[in-house]
Amino acid sequence: MNKFQTIQKVAEDMGIDISYIRSMIKNKDLTAHKINGYKRIYIDVEEFNNSIKPINSISDEIDLDKFLI
Repeated sequence: MNKFQTIQKVAEDMGIDISYIRSMIKNKDLTAHKINGYKRIYIDVEEFNNSIKPINSISDEIDLDKFLI
C-alpha cells in the first residue's frame, strides 16, 4: 500500500465523504501534501488512520469471560 494517497481514494476506501477529509485538513488534524507540484492533494494514510478515534469504548462493557476465545 502506498504511504500517500489522494483524498478521493482514501474517502472511497474508507466509505466516507470527501468533505470530511477536507474538514480534517482545514482543522489541521491532517497534513496536506503535494507531490512534484501536481494539483492533487495527497494525505499520509498512516496519519489518517492514527487520527481516527472511537467515540466511546465498548470494550469496558463486554465481559470476555462469557465468550470462547
